[in-house]
Amino acid sequence: MTNIKVLEKKIKELEVELEKANKEIANLSHDKDFMDALYIKAKELVKKHSKASAIFIQKHLMIDYPRATVLINKLRENGLIE
Repeated sequence: MTNIKVLEKKIKELEVELEKANKEIANLSHDKDFMDALYIKAKELVKKHSKASAIFIQKHLMIDYPRATVLINKLRENGLIE
């Protein structure tokens, strides 16, 4: 096999692995325990740094922006932030 064919095969394998990982991540985002753990971490961050924004939570927890906004809204609903 030529180098190009080997690289193309490897790329296809990696694309399949990436798609599989993305599906697992999507399933985790709907997992209540996972979101509860993120909420606890977000609450600790806000208390420690006296700072709360979706971007701040996103950056420190390394999560996507929509999930960070859900956490911010939950913190607001529970009276931890205004």
